[in-house]
Amino acid sequence: MSQPGFNDRLVRDLEAGEIRDGDIRYLMLRADALMGVLRRLPHGMRNTVLAAFKDSIVEHGGRSAQGYQAALPADQRHRLLEIIAATAPQLGWGRWHFTHVSAEGLTLEVHNSPFAKGFGRAEHCVCHPIAGMLTAVGGMVLGRPVIAEETHCGAHQDSHTCRFSAKVTS
Repeated sequence: MSQPGFNDRLVRDLEAGEIRDGDIRYLMLRADALMGVLRRLPHGMRNTVLAAFKDSIVEHGGRSAQGYQAALPADQRHRLLEIIAATAPQLGWGRWHFTHVSAEGLTLEVHNSPFAKGFGRAEHCVCHPIAGMLTAVGGMVLGRPVIAEETHCGAHQDSHTCRFSAKVTS
């Protein structure tokens, strides 16, 4: 039996003014408004905030991924990457495609990242939330800690595709 998709699980409670997936509350926010905050920060502060954004996604997005994995039957835990790739566009996080998976790491391509598009032209990578999610998910899939980084940002390279690499750290 297949699990319901992310959008199928959402509850829009207009009385309470919230959108939830179970106990997890979501927020609809314009990508350009969110990334516009970062654009307005001095460069050094921007890097600090982007790093904190990544760390927060490792923690909180990782909890969501753990929930997705726990909902799978034990013999289907290998499907986590498939579920993450299917959920990302439902969240507005672009279209995800895992291009390589090995015991030492994985690579991801994201077409139409909301973070790159929302930020606009940048001199540096700006899709730290995606790198955070890849850090969390990569560690779960490989069973060892990984660190993910963006290797090609659409905002920096003026393209529609961002690339990420997650490598085992120990």
